[in-house]
Amino acid sequence: MSKIEAKKVLFIKLGEGGEYEKDCIEKAQTLRLGYSRVPHEICMKGEWKAVIDHFTQEEKTKPFVATSHSNQIKQFYVINEHTLWITFYANKLWWCFSKPEITLLPDKTKTRPVIGKWSDKDIKGKLLTADNISGKLLKTQGFRGTICSVPEEKYALAKINGEQMNEVVEVEVAMNNLKNKLSHLIKHLQWKDFETLIDLIFRQAGWQRVGSTGKTQKTLDLDLFAPVTGERAIVQIKSQSDLKEFEEYQNKFAKMTSYDKFFYVVHAPKKDLFNYQNDTDTKLYFIDKVTELTVSAGLVEWVIKKAS
Repeated sequence: MSKIEAKKVLFIKLGEGGEYEKDCIEKAQTLRLGYSRVPHEICMKGEWKAVIDHFTQEEKTKPFVATSHSNQIKQFYVINEHTLWITFYANKLWWCFSKPEITLLPDKTKTRPVIGKWSDKDIKGKLLTADNISGKLLKTQGFRGTICSVPEEKYALAKINGEQMNEVVEVEVAMNNLKNKLSHLIKHLQWKDFETLIDLIFRQAGWQRVGSTGKTQKTLDLDLFAPVTGERAIVQIKSQSDLKEFEEYQNKFAKMTSYDKFFYVVHAPKKDLFNYQNDTDTKLYFIDKVTELTVSAGLVEWVIKKAS
């Protein structure tokens, strides 16, 4: 798909409480406007002063509120097909272009057809899920009216085009540099500090330590419990290990039916273990994964202090 370009980006709320969303997006492929008490005829004629008068006289709204309603309705009727429309539905961002061909429905609501179909993917085919969208753009869905301009329109277009803002690229480069440098520091931690780091990572993730049993049972180092899910886990931490030893632990883990998860964390894996394509239920973590988890757990400063 070619790059999406638009002279303007508008947000539309498809009905109060999203009552039109499913029909517009999944079935009819339309935009739909309420305002059923506003005469369709005066809107088609472009008599926007009469629309304002309708709100002030018939619905007894304040002049500035009437003007706001009139402007929203006007945009629905007159905005051309080069305007990009967005909305939020099913925890995703949806977008489309639309022809200014207005149809009055029996319930006095109005529709205009989407060009093609509503889309919830960027031009590269990636889903536009809310968890991967800036909070600034997500705030638009809190708009109390029906139609509004999108302050973050450049961001919205970049997201739909599968592009990253320069600032995002710079942060990602900086994050990669941080992880590269941090992994070197983690490799040089004293052994007890490495064990403590693994313990802290799991505790930051919500696990509670039932006991540190590595000194008495060779099959595990940390015995953990997750109070929210009720799961139990074993974390085996090794300074060095090879594939043969990992497989031996696998056999031991298989007999521990009272545990739900198993983690095998190795500071310096031997070549055969490092190249092993793990397809078991046991999570196999090396320095790269430990580095990623260290950043996620907010433990970078802790590593820096220990390394220095």
